[in-house]
Amino acid sequence: MSKKDIGKILRKAREMQGMSQMQVATLAGINLGQYQRLEYGIRDFELCSMKVGISICYVLNLDPFLLVLQKTEW
Repeated sequence: MSKKDIGKILRKAREMQGMSQMQVATLAGINLGQYQRLEYGIRDFELCSMKVGISICYVLNLDPFLLVLQKTEW
């Protein structure tokens, strides 16, 4: 999955939650620019720290395995 694809998933999940980028960033404990780089597909989600990745997934109710490993089952 490309950076842009992951960014689209983050954006869609955020919009479905009715949240702003600032709200997601604040709840995930990161700064707005850091979140925006992920959502815009500028930065690889796979390269962010585990803490940041899991925090974003928690806030957006996403499965981190889907975003990092592209797997939903083992």
